Amino acid sequence: MVLITGLFLFIEISFLVANFRKIKEGGWITLVIGACLFLVMFTWHKGKAIKRSLVGLVKVDEYSELLKRLSADENIPKYATNLVYLTASGSSRKIEKTAIDSILSRSPKRADIYWFVHVNTLDEPYALTYRVDTIVPNDLYFITFNLGFRIEPRLDYYFGQVVKELARTGEVNLSERYEQHYQQSRVGDFRFLIMEPFLSFENDMPFWKRFFMRSYFNLKYLSVKEVVNFGLDKSNVTVEKYPIVVAPVIHPPITREG
Repeated sequence: MVLITGLFLFIEISFLVANFRKIKEGGWITLVIGACLFLVMFTWHKGKAIKRSLVGLVKVDEYSELLKRLSADENIPKYATNLVYLTASGSSRKIEKTAIDSILSRSPKRADIYWFVHVNTLDEPYALTYRVDTIVPNDLYFITFNLGFRIEPRLDYYFGQVVKELARTGEVNLSERYEQHYQQSRVGDFRFLIMEPFLSFENDMPFWKRFFMRSYFNLKYLSVKEVVNFGLDKSNVTVEKYPIVVAPVIHPPITREG
């Protein structure tokens, strides 16, 4: 038994020595490439996890009446007939706080109808279905697209078809829009608003977290943009940036001279 164990140990050591020789003779290139790919994937995963933990969800019902009142306030210039936000939330009851802040916190964005759109990618290759949740009739809707992994996400086209179908069935009523007398489309114009984060200067992070977050945003800058990923017409898209604060800087108090 001892001889057999010693034999197996000798064979393993021989394989290890042989592999070390391969590394010296050029196998190190494969190891370097693999290490670089691992670092890129780990950085992307870690940075995305940190960003996701900082983007909070809020209940849509808490803002539905405020959005309804904003939609009817003619003292505020109209931003778009249909204002569409892409959301990662799979529930019609919750939405990103950044989307609500985009509508209300800055210059208020008045629209006839606010749409929140979520895209599910399914394992079924050619699935192409959608679901509509009416939050406030004629003011606030949540659409979920279920697309197969082989279906090209032409979201601009699909969304337009869904809105036309809802108008045809009477689930959406846009007959009171004064603009429709001058526009060819009954449903009016669309404005897709994409929320894009950036790393704020107001961060005081440890070195490792700063490295991962900066690397993540550099990779995100080089990656394919969401406008292309979702098949959106650039003429209908507005990209709005918002800051990500991981660890706020504690500033010393400023005093007034004199």
